[in-house]
Amino acid sequence: MSLKKDRSSADEYSSRVERRWVIQTYSVWHSRPFSPPTDVIELHDKLLVQIEIGGMRGSEFNIALLDTQLIISGVRQQPMFENPAYHQVEIGYGEFRIEVPLPWRVNHEAVSAAYHDGFLQISLPRSEKPTTPGDADNSSPQE
Repeated sequence: MSLKKDRSSADEYSSRVERRWVIQTYSVWHSRPFSPPTDVIELHDKLLVQIEIGGMRGSEFNIALLDTQLIISGVRQQPMFENPAYHQVEIGYGEFRIEVPLPWRVNHEAVSAAYHDGFLQISLPRSEKPTTPGDADNSSPQE
């Protein structure tokens, strides 16, 4: 009977240690910025950037278009549960940042973004401005 009680205590201790390890690992993993899955698709007249980032609102994204890159950032809030016991942890929460280098000049006035069904889609039309005498063509990276 004593052996059974000792085994039960050992199992309980092991369970507590495992739970503490999962919680600590989860906390460390989620304290770092994450990168949501991103596709960058070049079409003949535009660059299309698609980001899989469910659980957000369109107003929660920061989109910055610089001369040579597109930067998308934001914070996906983690749902809060009372006394959770995680068995599997794969979904990224917290701060994220994506940097997309631009292969050509972009028409800033025609850029559009839409968030629907957990996907953020940004359309970056190619600039139709004539090339300057120093440029070889309009597809070279911006300076």
